[in-house]
Amino acid sequence: MIEEPALTVSPDMVSINDARDADWMMAFWGLVRQEAAAGRSVQVSPVRVTYSPAEVARMVGVSKATVIRRIEDGTVKAARRGTHDRVSESEVYAYSRVLANQLAGLVADDLDF
Repeated sequence: MIEEPALTVSPDMVSINDARDADWMMAFWGLVRQEAAAGRSVQVSPVRVTYSPAEVARMVGVSKATVIRRIEDGTVKAARRGTHDRVSESEVYAYSRVLANQLAGLVADDLDF
């Protein structure tokens, strides 16, 4: 039986300035010490977080069809896994920024300064 990881560190939790003092680092070392005390090894490996077009659509507030069209036109980069597209976490953030900028542009036209 494979156990779920006890701690997941996402990129937004890590920064160069506070890496030594961050809460996640303390949690990480606590986990390592706990496992070592129990005679077990700890393996650290990167995990690539990806999402389906439907998940991306829910996250950014557009339809699944819109996400699929953006994948097809190259606005959103996706990797093909068999017959399914998968969008990386960083690409979801990039696409959400594009949408936010588009919305800001539309709203700016209606504002009087």
